[in-house]
Amino acid sequence: MTHITSNLRVSILKIPAAVWRILAHSFIYGFALSIADILFNFYLVSQGYTINDVGLLSMVSRAAGMVMGLPIGWLIDRFGSQRAMIGGVIGYALGWAALLQAPALPWLIAAQFVVGACYLLAATAVTPLLALVTTEELRPLVFGMNASATLIVGLLGSAVGGVLPMGAALMMAVEPQSTVAYRVALTTVIGLSIVALWPVLVQLPAVAERRAAGEEESVGSRRLSWFMLLWMALPSFLLGVGGGAILPFQNLFFRDQFGLSDAGVGLTLSLASLGAGVGALLGAPVVRRIGLQRGAALLRLGATPAMLLMLTPWLPLAIIGFFARGFFIAASYPMNDALVMGATPTTQRGLAMSLMSLLWAGGWAISAVIWGWVTPIFGYGPQIVAAALAYALSALVIWSLRLQRSAEQTAA
Repeated sequence: MTHITSNLRVSILKIPAAVWRILAHSFIYGFALSIADILFNFYLVSQGYTINDVGLLSMVSRAAGMVMGLPIGWLIDRFGSQRAMIGGVIGYALGWAALLQAPALPWLIAAQFVVGACYLLAATAVTPLLALVTTEELRPLVFGMNASATLIVGLLGSAVGGVLPMGAALMMAVEPQSTVAYRVALTTVIGLSIVALWPVLVQLPAVAERRAAGEEESVGSRRLSWFMLLWMALPSFLLGVGGGAILPFQNLFFRDQFGLSDAGVGLTLSLASLGAGVGALLGAPVVRRIGLQRGAALLRLGATPAMLLMLTPWLPLAIIGFFARGFFIAASYPMNDALVMGATPTTQRGLAMSLMSLLWAGGWAISAVIWGWVTPIFGYGPQIVAAALAYALSALVIWSLRLQRSAEQTAA
């Protein structure tokens, strides 16, 4: 343990300042996202919308990723990952401003499409940007730290989000579960998104990779086939299927199944965010010991039994399962991103990430809309089993990948 801690300390000292700026951005932006996640469904229900509408709007957000997936990859390659990320965050904030003023479902759908597309642009651009400012040796650690910065802040964001409507209600002299209270609380999402831009407004310098003479040309000329790119993105599709089956309904699940209050749901989701944040940090030490591909696959597989624990009618065990699900998913996906970035030529990284984002969004959209219709009839059990199965299949595909190590990996 001391040896691992020492190695981790040395690795952290090697991280350039540009990475810390990106991590600060991810922390603040993640805070905004976690508040939105816990409050938006309640905001919709307060206006009289049903769980079907909740599933539909979640589907619209992910469908935006399907429609804009490849154009997003082009924008990142054309304008650079940093500019694309900044543009995505600005669009996300503007989309939320429209979302909170939407008078009817069609307007909500249009605004949600903008929010979904801009979120995906910002989220997709972060990975190539981190790859640009880090070496291959540091990538698993840095990718995990970025995921942790986004996820562990959910501990704070979900807890704050759970009490924000009560504060807004006191300010506005309305009921805590009223539309006005939720709308005022959700305006913090807009403000925090704008604040998150501050650390990344300066130009972030690229880190030159150290390679033997002639390696750069060979890496640049080696291009992966479309089949291989799609196969590498398939785990993201299955991850989206699993996430879309449960995450759009996570707050409603705990309120409906266990009778939790808004604050209780917020505390539960904050614990899950803590598990995800810790998992994202521990992924790098795991893959350092057992290998990047094997570690990514086994960590993803751990989410399957965790999901099945949520079938229990006992609240503490269901919370443990939800906590563990977040832990294993957050530990696995940054490692899978690092695996794909290391095996993909620099000229195709934008395309690879856009395909992964596109298929993830597609899987989420399909799953969310299906379960939005099925859940009122059959309850939450079938979708929990479906999510567990999707995570297991995702792990199997990661395990089956036959990847050629890039020159960057060899040099590292």
